[in-house]
Amino acid sequence: MKWIFQPEVDIPASLHTWTQDPLLARLLVQRSITDVETARKFLDPNYYTPASPYDLPDMDKAVYHLRHAIADDMPICVWGDFDVDGQTSTALLVSLLQHLGANVSYHVPDRITEGHGIRLYKVEEILEQGIEFILTCDTGIEEYEAVEAIHSAGKKIVITDHHDLGNTLPSADAVVNPKRLPKSHPLRQLPGVGVAYKLAQALTDDDNFITSLLDLVALGIVADVAEQKNDTRYLLQCGLDLLRQSERLGLLALIEMANLNQSTLNEEHIGFWLGPRLNALGRLGDANQAVELLTTSNKGRAKILASQLNALNERRRVLVDETVTQVLAQIEENPELVEYNALVVAQQGWHPGVIGIACSRLAEQFARPVILFTYREGMARGSARSVKGCDIHQAIKTQAHLIDNFGGHPMAAGLSMNADNVIDFRRGLSQALANCMTAYEPSLNIDLVVTIPELNMSILNTIHKLAPFGASNPSITIVVKNVIAKGETIFGRTRTHRRVGIADTENNMTEVIWWRGADEYLPTGRFDVALTIRKNEYQAGVQLTWQAMQERAPEFTIPKRQIIDYRTESEANIAHLFMEDEIIFYSIDPLPNVNRIMDEITPTKKLVIWQAPPSQAHLENIVAAVQPEIIYLVAKSAPYDKLPNFIRQLMGLIKYSIVHYEGHVNLSAIAKHLGHKIETVQHGITWLVLQGKLDVQTVKLSFNALDVKANFNALALNNLLKETASYRKFVKTAKLLICNFHPINS
Repeated sequence: MKWIFQPEVDIPASLHTWTQDPLLARLLVQRSITDVETARKFLDPNYYTPASPYDLPDMDKAVYHLRHAIADDMPICVWGDFDVDGQTSTALLVSLLQHLGANVSYHVPDRITEGHGIRLYKVEEILEQGIEFILTCDTGIEEYEAVEAIHSAGKKIVITDHHDLGNTLPSADAVVNPKRLPKSHPLRQLPGVGVAYKLAQALTDDDNFITSLLDLVALGIVADVAEQKNDTRYLLQCGLDLLRQSERLGLLALIEMANLNQSTLNEEHIGFWLGPRLNALGRLGDANQAVELLTTSNKGRAKILASQLNALNERRRVLVDETVTQVLAQIEENPELVEYNALVVAQQGWHPGVIGIACSRLAEQFARPVILFTYREGMARGSARSVKGCDIHQAIKTQAHLIDNFGGHPMAAGLSMNADNVIDFRRGLSQALANCMTAYEPSLNIDLVVTIPELNMSILNTIHKLAPFGASNPSITIVVKNVIAKGETIFGRTRTHRRVGIADTENNMTEVIWWRGADEYLPTGRFDVALTIRKNEYQAGVQLTWQAMQERAPEFTIPKRQIIDYRTESEANIAHLFMEDEIIFYSIDPLPNVNRIMDEITPTKKLVIWQAPPSQAHLENIVAAVQPEIIYLVAKSAPYDKLPNFIRQLMGLIKYSIVHYEGHVNLSAIAKHLGHKIETVQHGITWLVLQGKLDVQTVKLSFNALDVKANFNALALNNLLKETASYRKFVKTAKLLICNFHPINS
């Protein structure tokens, strides 16, 4: 992952004077906020003037039709969606219409049987129940057939939505959607619940009631990852203030169930504790119960519903973990799956309500788009999640000939197809993403570089002024350089999290929490660590959260002798090396007609480092054994540093041993052919044994692969490969340091 450090910025004198805090002023400028007026509105909602709800197209029509429907006591159905934005939008509009004395009911579609949107058969059922007016929220912008069916039945429909527009607008009685506004308009980024709130403002001038809805707005904004700009940020700031003192019974029960302190609630608590519990209903149960929870005036009922949500959320966690584990098992069994530009995996029995969450986790881990399919009755139903810069919706569209239906946006999509088409779909999608993945490089924006002693309440208080964080206002990422790990603790009910002690060169120490980091590679040497900071709610002080790390490679040294650096030269400029006398190559590639270091190493006048060895110790031993007068440093990329290629070549070498050496496996020779440490080869063989790809009765090993079965960690092999790849990358780019040294055994 590439780290992008913020450049030095010029801080306007007026902003510096107004903030009286150089760090705050710097962080504001890094977020392109350079004048006092903009800064004041960004930091304090009391200085922001929200836009009129009537700026939204068709708002006047929506208000007109709804007022007449209420006055005529028409039965109104609020039609929502099953995610948190849809749940809160529905709850808000139901509360509003009840407050205005309307005859109102609601319907939230079932994710499994209905999916997103408005199904015609369900419209017919609802109209048969006497509904005369349908008011949508967070849905409806492309429901042309449903709108026509409702009008054909002589009923009215008003659409409020925030999703991207289709080629035309549906012919509803009103279509209230902020995407109809210019991109620069302050209401453009409203989520569904924001649009519902603006409708409430237009329908009533009861300020106290309107304000009481803001806790729902905050939930929906954070859970929908809406961009925190203009009115959306303003509503979130106000909504969080209300959430900390809300008297909504369902929310109080949910907060209690999550063991949260209401007075200190922030956007993280919504994103990681409250939102997932509400979402669990939409994924595994009936999201209509979420609307009931958010609107009930019965304390006992609120507690029962909150308990059900909590149980569903626990089940959701288990199902997601199981799905991710099963995907990783498939990858271990078929490493070629990660050679495609998108990870496409399918299996019978995965719950369709959780595969999207599993996709998100895997997309982060593998740095590429992920689509997971669950098979049912000959059909493959899938969810997709993408990475920045790769429009998965457009890529899927190129495979429309294989798909029954699909929908979504650049970062996420849903689709279904005949199960027989999945393999062809994987190939075609990979081709469609080729240019995108060639250009894609995961990156992390770094805001600050600080020392361990600076990670205190003072810096936290400054950073906290920029909250709430989220889309378009990401958390402040801090880097502490040149640290080592000093102790670690695995924790959590599932033993998946890690506390890591870190210390700098002056032995200043602190602790960092690494969520889901229990099985990740932790360097034994020095490294730089990126983290975020927030208040520790259980102890006085700060809590640091691990984001990423970069190893600080050991000094790359070459002994005093003539060094010729060919690392950036073209093939033509180094072709003469193949014709030199008294020359030997350290090469993993099987180069033709050259003397390679494979078995005995004898002193030779010239040494070519065609590819870097697996470690500094290996390099030092090679140079000490060859004792060259001249070293040519080429440092090309190595072919077997990724798991699929490594495993494939290892299996080929073992098969060769079985055929030609009666099953005797020479670990040292195989390690040299692969360009890796013996330890890495041992892990690779153990992996093959555990996968059933290699029978220990067939080969003769100098170690017992089965002895390590109980303690074998599949990630350890990948970490060893990463460690060697990291060293080779360092050799490729490092500044040469030439000195005398003694060989180190490895």
